[in-house]
Amino acid sequence: MDREKVEAFLDRFVGFAAGATTIGLLAVADRTGLSAYLGEHESGTTDEIAEGARLDPRYVKEILSGLAAGGVLDYQPESGVFTLPPEHALFVATELSPYFMGGWFEMLPAVMAQIESIATATVHGGGVGFEDFGPNLIKGIDRLNGPSYRAFLTTKWLPGVPGLADRLASGIRIADVGCGSGTAALLMAEAYPECEVLGYDVSSESIDIARSRAEEIPNAEFQSYSVEDIPIDPGFDLITSLDVIHDLVDPLGGLSRISEALAPDGMYLMMEPNASSKLEENLTDRGALLYGVSTMHCMTQSLAHGGLGLGAAWGRQQAEAMSRTAGFGSFSFLEDISNRFSAFYLLTN
Repeated sequence: MDREKVEAFLDRFVGFAAGATTIGLLAVADRTGLSAYLGEHESGTTDEIAEGARLDPRYVKEILSGLAAGGVLDYQPESGVFTLPPEHALFVATELSPYFMGGWFEMLPAVMAQIESIATATVHGGGVGFEDFGPNLIKGIDRLNGPSYRAFLTTKWLPGVPGLADRLASGIRIADVGCGSGTAALLMAEAYPECEVLGYDVSSESIDIARSRAEEIPNAEFQSYSVEDIPIDPGFDLITSLDVIHDLVDPLGGLSRISEALAPDGMYLMMEPNASSKLEENLTDRGALLYGVSTMHCMTQSLAHGGLGLGAAWGRQQAEAMSRTAGFGSFSFLEDISNRFSAFYLLTN
């Protein structure tokens, strides 16, 4: 037994637990308005912050102390002042920031609540369906994806697709497959008023939210369809799927349907987690997060319906191979708009 390895892993494990409890504290701070208050006022003592945020001082003291220990807040022992640095506020307090991570404060509690069911499925097979995670998961996905969509979708991602900008300006037919609560589809409809934008998602709850948001946007429409059932006639000039394919019950069937639904000169923009198909290339904290969320949500909700359970870390190599099997003749990795978390692929028939 290597004592140094024991001690090193103990430190690592404490880091696991501290990260989980820090997310818990941030979730409480988010729900109570404490994070928003700190984002606006930045600094204060426990009593000042509790009074300003209209919260119980004892809870505020413990939460602030935990967030300081976790490196979220700075603390000055001489004055007793806690400070949320503006660089950190981008992640935990500023909803419009493209770095905002508040969606995790909804998503992680929602998936953690299903651990018993996931453990049962691990023993007996099957999984936990999307509908079983409840409304907080839908809210969490929307809060997690929304900031980057608003910041980059129509300013960087779509303009970065070769040959697409002029077509969007002139007006084309667009489908956003797996549109969720409609944020991306509505952004496209507003940015490109000459385009017809249709959003499809299997979740009727998500579609209801999208429709309520689209009441004053005439060129956007939402329907509750699975990917395999989206209309193929007339074809679409642009199809987008943003973090969708790896969740599908039948990803190959979904990709095949998207290929069929493209107009003869249509483009398909697929965004997926930026990972390798090789485990040894994903052995990082980001990889650990990806496999963890995949097990507790992406993979299990596919297996719940007898699906492939592809998983979030299917990776670039497998994405290309499956896309070509589905009938796409061209598959390109868009390096200029991809980032450490998301990979963008352009596919055509």
